[in-house]
Formats: sequence, structure tokens, C-alpha cells
Amino acid sequence: MAKIVSDKILARAKAVKILEKLPVFNGLQEDEYLKVLDMCSSTAAKAGTTLFKQGDDGSSMFIILSGEVDIIVKGVGKVHSMHGGDILGEIGLVKNVERTASAVVKTDCIFLHLYARVLHDVLKKYPRIGYVMMRNVARILAGRLVDKNEARKKAQKAKKPVADASSEKSKKSENAKPEKPAKDKKSRS
Repeated sequence: MAKIVSDKILARAKAVKILEKLPVFNGLQEDEYLKVLDMCSSTAAKAGTTLFKQGDDGSSMFIILSGEVDIIVKGVGKVHSMHGGDILGEIGLVKNVERTASAVVKTDCIFLHLYARVLHDVLKKYPRIGYVMMRNVARILAGRLVDKNEARKKAQKAKKPVADASSEKSKKSENAKPEKPAKDKKSRS
């Protein structure tokens, strides 16, 4: 019995250390991390397991405690690998949307799984946790949006000079008036 209890305490302490490093939980106090752990269920998954599929309900978040997960988009393939300490699906805490990609377990994993409905029920009792987490989720999502917009701008700039150069040349050639030969100018004087 004592061994089981101490294993649970060690597992919780390890999980708290991981939560402390995650941006979505920045600003929580020690006792609040324990409350977050109480909101989560723990899940283990073997390599090859599909955690969720693109188009599935997205009303929950996964925290990878250990292992690796591949993110796969239909028609594109693998777009990213996520590891211990990474979070999948945090947008589901804010808005219930379909999953935009599939998550396939690459190596055996242990997760914490947090459902939005559980979080919202518990947060009525602990509004500070909700405020901190939602603020952090908003920052994370805003950062991703800014990064995506900057990447899009860079991609457009990389394409634009080539397109501009060729279109400028064609515009000049279309609008250019034929020059009179130099001898015509001389003959008039």
C-alpha cells in the first residue's frame, strides 16, 4: 500500500514539474497545479495508436508527459512531431472545433487529458485558474497567428520580386512607344 501511494505522489510531482514548464500554465501557483492535475485524466497509448483524427470533436486538450506524437494533415502528410511537454488541442479549451489534423502516437506515450467541459465546471470554483489558463491560451494562439502571418508575408515577398520583375518587363514592353531611329532626329535638324 505504501509503495502504491508513494508511486502516485511521485507521479503527481513529476507531472507538476512538467506543467510548470508549459506556457499554458504560466502564472499558476503550486496548489493550482495540483487542482489542474485533478481536472485531468491520465492516458497511456502505444506506438501506432491514433489519438484523434482530423475532423473529430476537438473539445479537449492533451498534454504529452512522455513520448512522441506525429501530426498529420489529410492531403499533406506529416507536418509536425510533438514530444513530452508539448500540448495538443488547446484551442479546444476555448472553442469546440473539429480537429484540424490527426495525431498518431509515434513512440509509447503518457498523456494528461483535459476536457473543456470539466475545465469549465471546475473553474467556477477556481476562477483564477481559468483566467490564467485562458490568458495563456489566447497568447499562444495569437503568437501562432502572428507567426503564420509573418510566414505568409515572407512567402509573398519571395514570390513578388520574381512576379514583379517579369510583369514590369511585360508592362514596359506593352506600353513602350517605339523609339525613332537616331538618324531620323539628325535628318530633321
